[in-house]
Amino acid sequence: MATVVALDASPTTVLRSLRGEVIDARVAYPDVLHVEGRDAHGELWRLATQDAEWSPSDPARLVGRSINDAEIDEKSGELHCRLSDGSVLDIKPAAAEADDDPPYWELISPAGVVLEFGPGVRWQISSADARASSRR
Repeated sequence: MATVVALDASPTTVLRSLRGEVIDARVAYPDVLHVEGRDAHGELWRLATQDAEWSPSDPARLVGRSINDAEIDEKSGELHCRLSDGSVLDIKPAAAEADDDPPYWELISPAGVVLEFGPGVRWQISSADARASSRR
C-alpha cells in the first residue's frame, strides 16, 4: 500500500508526529542513534541520526519518557525534542564536509512519511514506501 505525502507537508507538520512515549533507544554501528516511539494512537514512529551528535549520550535515559514537542533550529539545524521530565533530546549536525554527506537525521512518521534533514540546512520529505522501492 503506497503512502500519500500531503502537498502541504513541511518539516513542521511532519515533526508534529514526533510525539509520544519512547519505547526503545539504542546506539548502532557506527555511532548512530535509533529512537523508537509510540504516539497517542499506538502507532510507531522512528528517529535515527546518521551524521550527528546527540545528548543525552546514554540513550537508555530516553526510554519511558515522552516527547512532548520537537523543533528544528533554523540557523544551526539542531533538532530539539522536549521530554516529559523536562529534559531535552538534542541532535546536533556534524560539520558538513561534502554536498553528498548523509542526512544528519531522519524521522519516519506513523503514516509512513519520511523527513530527512541535512546536510546543511536542507530537508526532504518523501514516502517510506517510495524509498524502499527505489532501493531495489
